[in-house]
Amino acid sequence: MKNFKWNKKYLYWGVTAFLVIIACIAFFWIIQRWSGLRESFSVLLSILSPIIGGFVLAYILTPFVKFFERKMFIPLGAKMFPVNVKKARSFSRGMAIFLATILLIALVTALFSLVVPQVYQSVQSIVTNLLSSISKAEKWAGKWFQNYPELEATFTYIVGDAGTKLTQWAKDIHLPQMNDVVSFVSTGVINLLKALANLFIAAVVSVYVMFSREKFAAHSKKILYSIFSVEHVKGILSALNFTDKSFMGFFVGKLVDSLIVGILCYVGCLLIGIRDAVLISVIIGITDLIPFFGPFIGAIPSALIVLMYSPIQCLIFVIFIIVLQQFDGNILAPKILGSTTGLSGFWVLFAIILGGGLFGFVGMLIGVPAFAVIYAGIKTLINRKLEKSGLPSKTAAYENMSYFDPESLAPIPQEPKHPSKKTAKTKDNEDSEDAAEN
Repeated sequence: MKNFKWNKKYLYWGVTAFLVIIACIAFFWIIQRWSGLRESFSVLLSILSPIIGGFVLAYILTPFVKFFERKMFIPLGAKMFPVNVKKARSFSRGMAIFLATILLIALVTALFSLVVPQVYQSVQSIVTNLLSSISKAEKWAGKWFQNYPELEATFTYIVGDAGTKLTQWAKDIHLPQMNDVVSFVSTGVINLLKALANLFIAAVVSVYVMFSREKFAAHSKKILYSIFSVEHVKGILSALNFTDKSFMGFFVGKLVDSLIVGILCYVGCLLIGIRDAVLISVIIGITDLIPFFGPFIGAIPSALIVLMYSPIQCLIFVIFIIVLQQFDGNILAPKILGSTTGLSGFWVLFAIILGGGLFGFVGMLIGVPAFAVIYAGIKTLINRKLEKSGLPSKTAAYENMSYFDPESLAPIPQEPKHPSKKTAKTKDNEDSEDAAEN
């Protein structure tokens, strides 16, 4: 024991090995119980959904609150309460939140009052056209079968047999399941009441968060500084600011882009003479919020709606949608969104597929900005690591090079896979000279 020499390096490697073993055990435990953990996480999310919704609503309304507060109510509060600064601040903040909330309610109400009646008329028209088409098909079949009585008898037998089997199926299978249908309807009503209650709680939470946003920010910074170093907190706050700009810039730009696309679609449908112009424009505008896949998702049902009463108009509409989406993808969207994501087409497609697979429609909406933030963070870490090692951070420096020299860090170019004719001739001459010498 006297010859034993203490070395911190051994302690470091021992602790590292111990932590690696613990991490492997924890990872294996998570994999073994993944379904249960996922279910527990889903339950937790459903419980906290009103709180999460309140924060999301506050995040959406905060830019409007800041605008109203800065432009209107801070000067008004200073005039109304020249001595009491606290009252002036509370007045300006409360009035700004109230005006932003009223504006949101007015916009949603106006949208529903304008769009819902038109959509209802369009759906009613589609149902009427469908029934009319079925009636026309029956009359055509009746006239055609008059000349072929044998086919008419066969058709009548098939229809009658199918009707009998359908009735028997309804008695044997469908009627016993009516209790399940009633239970489903009851569950739907209960879920609707829960959704309304959650919406009310989310509205209350959003008001509280907007009114005390400085206090929430101060508490968050206090927690960060208690856990991380000052330098690390600076990087975290910078990353959060970048995330905020990325999400807000993407969603605001995408909303404006989708609104313009919906208006252009409505004008184009009116020029073509499509009767369900409002319904189709709403479908195209909403689905355009989804990058890449949105135009296809909205164009297919819209084309089917037009096809029900006019195949020629359907063809014209499909051509118009293709032109509109090309205009949006190549001219309008780049002008509005700019380079807010900084992602290539491949990574945009990857983010949409991954987000949609994990979180459905919401994942398809937030997948692109969320992945853009992750992509930017990984890119920053890689560039910092390369710069500390004395290597270039630009991607172009790694093109057409084989490796960096370990001593000088100079790039070694790649050797050509196929030698040129000149090189081949030189090699042949060297071989002939060697042979002559021998």
